[in-house]
Amino acid sequence: MVKFRGQFDLRVDDKCRLSVPAGYRQALELHGDQRLVLVKSTAGPCLQGFTVQDWEEQEDRIMALPKSDPVVLKLLRFQVASAQMVEPDGHGRFVLPPSLRPYAGIAPSSEVALVGQIRRFEIWARERWQTESEQCAESLPEWSAELARLGL
Repeated sequence: MVKFRGQFDLRVDDKCRLSVPAGYRQALELHGDQRLVLVKSTAGPCLQGFTVQDWEEQEDRIMALPKSDPVVLKLLRFQVASAQMVEPDGHGRFVLPPSLRPYAGIAPSSEVALVGQIRRFEIWARERWQTESEQCAESLPEWSAELARLGL
């Protein structure tokens, strides 16, 4: 299983290509499939990247849900419909699909933060990530007690 860890401050190039960090690249090579699936995040204005295997497992969980449920329909329309498969080139870069960039606020030559989330990673416009990260830190006393309840 590929595990995505750490935060990387990067810049997309003028063609909106993003370099996969070396540690992620090595983990994907060991996994045997370097392709990624990028989707709009339901947790904030960023993109999420999954291995193909992890995304297909997510799709299987979604397929098991009742299609008539309004929340499931919204998930299908918002996230599943946005899914785009990308494959790193020989230099370890992939193109951020044009259809996903506006949601995350990413344009050519943008500064971004790539943030590991263990089974997936997030791609944030750097300023948006800074705000999100600061808000998370400020509310730490409120949510850290919940970690004990979860066994962490």
